Amino acid sequence: MAILNATEVTLSVDGGAISHCTSASLNVNIELRDATTKDSGGWSDSLGGLKSWEMSGDAFVDLAAAGKGVSDMFDVLIAGAAVTCIFNVDSETYTGTAFVTSVSIDGGVEENATYSVSLTGSDSLVRA
Repeated sequence: MAILNATEVTLSVDGGAISHCTSASLNVNIELRDATTKDSGGWSDSLGGLKSWEMSGDAFVDLAAAGKGVSDMFDVLIAGAAVTCIFNVDSETYTGTAFVTSVSIDGGVEENATYSVSLTGSDSLVRA
């Protein structure tokens, strides 16, 4: 069994990896349409509907970071611009266009300052 070390999982936005990323996630969803009829025997029947996806990540705040940092994510959110996102899992990538929908910064007493970014897909997600 070849279990992947999660350090190999990266999140990139507009060509640059998120600097000092501590976690990254990809969620792919499908909405279900109700197809229940009187012939369903009391069971709920469903059909596939719209698909959607989101990517998110957490990272340390470094205002002088060489890659993509909190300032970049905030600028993209304020501009309302779509960005290209790449979620890389070893040799497999998931790519799509998304909007930055949330940026939050957290700074506890004597802790590392961190931020979270959420991106919501605006088109199909392509696996390569």
